[in-house]
Amino acid sequence: MSCLHILSRLTENRLPLALQRNLNTDDALLLSGDAVYAAFSTSSSLPANCHALETDVRARGLLAQWPAHIPLIDHGAYVDLCVEHKKSLSWS
Repeated sequence: MSCLHILSRLTENRLPLALQRNLNTDDALLLSGDAVYAAFSTSSSLPANCHALETDVRARGLLAQWPAHIPLIDHGAYVDLCVEHKKSLSWS
């Protein structure tokens, strides 16, 4: 059963170790809040199925340099991700 992992903060500029250990290949990761900075951290190993909330990226002035391989989504697509994955875990 796939899980949507929702990360809202970074600790020590990397993904929490517990999150890294719990990510499975069919899971997705949503970066929100200050966690959007993980897209620029070389110490963060982001999964292939990673998304970020566009409003949080815009609010931090990161839109111009945002990496193309991480899709930006709106709140409607966030709801779609929640429906697509039967479970969700929030990390902060």
